[in-house]
Order: sequence, then C-alpha cells, then structure tokens
Amino acid sequence: MRKLLILLVLVIVLVSLNWFRELIAGDLGDLSESEKAALLERYAASRPAVGKSGSYHSPRIFDPPEGSGAGAARVQSLSGDTLKETAVRSAEGGEQQDLPPFEELQPFGTGMFDGPRETLPPDDIASDDNYILGPGDNVIVYVWGRVDNEYNLTVDREGKVFIPKVGELIAWGKTLAEFRTQVQKSLSKAYSGFDLTVSLGKIRSIRIYLTGEVKAPGAYTVSSLTSLFNALYQAGGPNLNGSMRSIRLMRSGKAVAEVDLYRFLLEGDNSLDVRLESGDAVFVPVAGARVAVRGEVRRPGVYELKGTATAGDVLHLAGGTNPEAHLERAMLERVSGQRQWQVHDLNLTGLDDGSGPDFILMDGDRLTVFSVFKARKNMVAMFGQVRHPGYYERNDSTRVLELVTRSQLQDYDVYYGRANLFRRHPDWRTEVISLNLRDILDGRAEDILLQDRDSLHVYAIEDVTWDRRMWISGQVQYPGEYPYYDGMTVQDLIFLAGSFTKSALRLQAEIARLDERGDVSIHYVDIGGDPSGSTVLKEGDRVYVRQIPQWKLHRTVTVEGEVAYPGEYVLSSHNESLYSLLERAGGFTPRAFPSGIVFERATIGQSLERLRIPRQLEKSNPLIEDSLGHVKPQAVIEYEAAAVNRIAIDMDLILGTGGGQGDMTLEPGDRIFVPSLPSGISVLGAVGQNGTIRFRENESVKYYVRRAGNFTPRADKKATRLIRANGEVFAGSSTLGRKVQMGDIIVVPTKIQRERNFAKTLGTVLTATTGALTTVLLVTKL
Repeated sequence: MRKLLILLVLVIVLVSLNWFRELIAGDLGDLSESEKAALLERYAASRPAVGKSGSYHSPRIFDPPEGSGAGAARVQSLSGDTLKETAVRSAEGGEQQDLPPFEELQPFGTGMFDGPRETLPPDDIASDDNYILGPGDNVIVYVWGRVDNEYNLTVDREGKVFIPKVGELIAWGKTLAEFRTQVQKSLSKAYSGFDLTVSLGKIRSIRIYLTGEVKAPGAYTVSSLTSLFNALYQAGGPNLNGSMRSIRLMRSGKAVAEVDLYRFLLEGDNSLDVRLESGDAVFVPVAGARVAVRGEVRRPGVYELKGTATAGDVLHLAGGTNPEAHLERAMLERVSGQRQWQVHDLNLTGLDDGSGPDFILMDGDRLTVFSVFKARKNMVAMFGQVRHPGYYERNDSTRVLELVTRSQLQDYDVYYGRANLFRRHPDWRTEVISLNLRDILDGRAEDILLQDRDSLHVYAIEDVTWDRRMWISGQVQYPGEYPYYDGMTVQDLIFLAGSFTKSALRLQAEIARLDERGDVSIHYVDIGGDPSGSTVLKEGDRVYVRQIPQWKLHRTVTVEGEVAYPGEYVLSSHNESLYSLLERAGGFTPRAFPSGIVFERATIGQSLERLRIPRQLEKSNPLIEDSLGHVKPQAVIEYEAAAVNRIAIDMDLILGTGGGQGDMTLEPGDRIFVPSLPSGISVLGAVGQNGTIRFRENESVKYYVRRAGNFTPRADKKATRLIRANGEVFAGSSTLGRKVQMGDIIVVPTKIQRERNFAKTLGTVLTATTGALTTVLLVTKL
C-alpha cells in the first residue's frame, strides 16, 4: 500500500513538472527558432488587447486642414467587414501601449500635499526676531549682571505688559527684536551694568480661514507662528480644480499677497511664504488654463498656465524631454471653435536653445512627445463630413474610394464637387490634391493611390457656399437680415420680421433685386390682399415696407401760459393754424400779453444741424495767434439751438384780421407760450443801473437809458439794441430814437478794448529806423 501511494505521488509530480515547465526560467539559447517564435506569439496573445477599458488608443498624428474637426482618437483597420480598433505597429513591430491616458494624469503639485497633514509649525520659528507680538503671547525676559531678575510677561488684551520699576510697555504689533530693544532702553533707566535676553514662552492662537478650491475648507484655530504654506498643509492643499499659481492671502477684504506654488516646487523658492495673522483668509481660486503633457518628458502631468505660454514653456515645466524623445514630430490635440478635435504636428527641435520656432498653447491642449523608437508608419487620416473620422491603416493597395467607403460619408450636407487630399512629403512639404468625390464614386475619375501620412478632408456644403440671406426694412417689428429659404414669399418674410407696425403702408411693398450682371431692378408687390401671397422672393432681395404718408400716431402741440385751458392738444388736421388753436384753448386770460407770445418749433434747430450750419459758424470765427505761435479760433459767433427755434410772430396782426393775415400753420411738437403782462421796460448792460422802468407811451430808447442812469464811460452807444417782445431785434445808430413798445428790452453793450503796447511799438519803430539808417550809411560808403 505504501509503495502504491509513493508511485502515485511520483506520477503527479512528473505531470506537474511537464505542465509548468514553460514557467521555469531557462536559457533561451537552448530553444530552436520555431520554439522562440511560438513562445513570443503566445506571450503577445496573453497581453491585453488595445481598445479595452483603461487602454489608450493610438494618437492622431496628422495635422488636419485648419478648421476641421478630428474624430475618435483611434486607428481603424481597412480590412474585414466591420470597423475594429487595432494596435498601430511601430517601425520595429512593437505595440504602442506605454502612453497613459490623459485622463489619468494628475495636476502638477498635488502630490506635495498627499503626506500627513502638519499640525504645528517648526519649533525653530519661535526664535525668529521677526515674530510679531500680540495679545496672549508669553514673553520671558532674563536679566543678569548687577541685577539678576526673570520676568514672565503676558501680553494683555490691550497689547501691554507690566515690568516692575519700569511700568507698562506696549508690545502689540512689535517684533521680538523691537520689543527687546524697548525693554533694554526702559530697564536702563532703573538699572545699570546688566544684559538681557528675550524669548517666547507660550505663544497665542489665531483664527484663520481657508476658502475656495481646497480639500478641507473651513475655519482653523492655529498657532500665531503659522504661515500660508502651513495653512495649506492643514487643509490638504488645493483640490483637483484648485489653482496652484494664484493663491491669494486676503486680509481685511484686500489681497495682500499672491503665491505661485510652482516657484516653490520647481525652484525651491519659499520666499513667498507669508506669516498669517488672526482673521486672515487663504483663498484658492479655480485653476486657470491647463495643458496636459505625456510621453517622453521627465515629469508627465497636467500643468497650469500663467499668461501666454508656449510649448517650450510647458516642456520646461515638465522637466524637459528624455534623450529618446522624437522632437521632430510631437502631437498637439486641441478643441477647435466648433467643439471638435484638431490635431497639429509640432517640430520641437531647437526649443531648448531657442533656435527653433515655438507654438502658443491654449486651455485644454494635450501634448504628446513620442519616442524615436516608435515612429508611426502606414497610416492615413480621414476628416470632415464622415461618420467615422480618424486614422486608418494603409497598405500598398489602399485608394481614396476605399478610405471613403470605410469612413462612411454623412447622409446630408456633403459637398461632392471637391475634396482635398493633403500629402506630407519627407522634406516636410505639404501638397494639396483636389478630388471630385462624385466622379470618383461614379467611376468617372481616377481613384488615387494613397501614400503614408495622407490626410483626406471632405467638406460640408456650407463650408464652400455663401450664406443665402435677404433683408427687410421699414415698418416691421424687427427689420434686419434673415436667412433665405426656398419658396419664400414676401408674406413669409414679413411674418418672420414680426409683422407690420401701426404706421405701415399695407397696400404695397418695394423689392430691390440684384441680378447676375449687378443691375438693380425695382418691383412693387401687393401686400394688402391675400395673406398667402404668391410673390416668391429670390436670394439677396431687399424688401421695403413704407410708412403711411404724413402718418403720426399723436400729432400734438403744447400751449402754456395765459390762456383759459393750457395743456397739450392734438391737431385736428394737417392745416390747423395758431389762431384756431388759441380759440380751442379758450382764448387769452385778462392778464395775457399776446404781443410777447413765444412760438417755438424744434424742427428748425434739427434742420440746421442736418445742414451743418453750426459747423459753418465755427469756421466763421476769426483766428488768433498766441505768444507761442499757436493759431486757434476766437469764439465770436456762438450757436444756440434753443434761440433759433423761436419764430417771431406779429400777434396783433393775427388778432386784428381774425387769423386772415400773419397766421401760422402748426406742426407736431410746436410749443406756444403766452406770457403775462410785463411790469415795464428792462434796461440791461453798460448803464448806470440795470433794471425795469415803468412804460410810457411814445417814449424812445434814449428816454429809458437816461432813466437808468445814462450810459457808462465804457458803453458802446452805437451798438445799443432794442429787442421787441415778439422776438424782433433792432440795432444801429438809429436805435436810440426808436419808439419803445410794452414788453421791449434795451441792451447796451460795452466797448471792445484793444490793448496797445506803446513801448513795444516804439521799440519796433526805433529798430526799423536804425536798420534803415545803417543801410543808407553803407550805401554812401560804397
């Protein structure tokens, strides 16, 4: 029985050795070539297939045309009945599986806070002479020499300490070194021949806050020796969304410091570490623009940019490239404006010494630096209006039609008239070859044989055609530009524009149409009939909906002053006059002064503005030259818009003829003001006393000037002006004898004084005379 059991165990051992002999380390030199090939094939089959969860698909290595969107980042097989993801072989036949997915890269610097959280700052900081004292700090003073004392002092809430025979000293806000000097000076008044040291005992606690994108935000009670770096360790550092380059220290609502942790991580520069005070808040904002780098760099990861950064800057942050990096072609993946992927090939050669061209990076860019041992071959790319854009394997018989068939054209918006084949040559030149997709699909054109690194782009119709637009203006709710649709009518366009406004003339619309020769034709269409009008528009048409002639929703004028019913009135017709409106307003009150009526029309000033009359008046001003030789206009003529809006009216004539003569046809916006009876005649300007003088019949201007104290020595009598109540103005030498009417105003201007520099004039005459005499003397000597 024992022998049978031993034999059974021996058989089991021999069988086990036979099953697992391939797992026992041995000398490969003892194997034949066929055994070696079989072993390698079995090993390759045991490795996980590309495309499974967690693996990285081979990157897109061709630069598509500007503005195109790259599809799935994979290389697809052109053989077989279905699209399958395959590994891209390198030149040596190895598989590209060593690049980690971008999603697994961590933001640079986050590992700095992965260790145990710091609870207390280092003890050696306590002896720092720059430590600032505050309430609650314990200070120990040792005195020796002729006097030997020890003072254990605590800073009270008022920031003071008490020392016997010295009194109270203010410690709050002073550094340890300043406090030592203060104690030395104070003790010197009571003792002599001593020395002292000052050190910290128990230090106070402060309350700080960590906010923003930190792993553990909140309020913390910490030692007063805590710095900004210590506080970040307490909170676990910035989270995955937090910035590492613009951490701000907020104090009393203001940013007092901004810390870039990259300087500490890359250069060891801790000079930016700031001591915290009670109430400080450390704010970590959301990270700025970020770029991911992987491949043959010393420190792959996600890096935060600060300002404008280039590929060279990011490689420097990543610690530079490895010796086996293939710098002639790195891959940059970028999200384009259409939210699609673009791929660019970058030549990074010479970035280390600044001799090569650089490339500005943007937020979200992903940079891959390949190895020189894994150069890509036998690949083509397909982009544009296809269902499966991306990269495909190429063999010696791959042609355009095969690539188009495998990538599957979209069912809509495909421009068949032309596609572009971009061919990259070994000397880095790029050639573009135009193709007619329709002819290739129908077999009427040559099916071009593809070469390595070819990139085919199929365009959308909207990429190569202009926008089909039309315009509508005038009396519609939303005039402007609209897209053109096939079969679109005038009524359709008016409906899109929000339909008519109240002032729209609905009888007809005007269409301006530009033909192929550039000639414009005008068409009038009826838009007031059937809403389903059959007038079909053409691309580029401009439709104008006109306004009802002389239409205005509320044609109003305003009457103010001494009338029975002042207020706003709607004009009853286009020909209503001033006289009839005053009758509607109930006529004048007993205190009314019709001769001084003020009639204003705002459209007068607006018309002058359109005619640029104010500009012409400015040009009419004389030019003067100052002492420095600068020429500038002198404001002699001033333009006042409100003054030109008044129209002088002879109201006495209108009332005397019952509106038969001198009457005015009103316009919307007119304003009529009827003043009350004036108190007298106003005399202003260069007279003895400005004021108002009681009116007397048949008296002239000279009478009222004399009553006002007569002319002053500086009065310009010839320039005296008489301003009538209706707005008329009289001036000139005959004005003094003109009869004054009730409500008139007399204005006496002052003379214009001309400066005369007699010394300068005399000097000029003497200089000219001396020059003349000298000339005569020289002539007589000849």
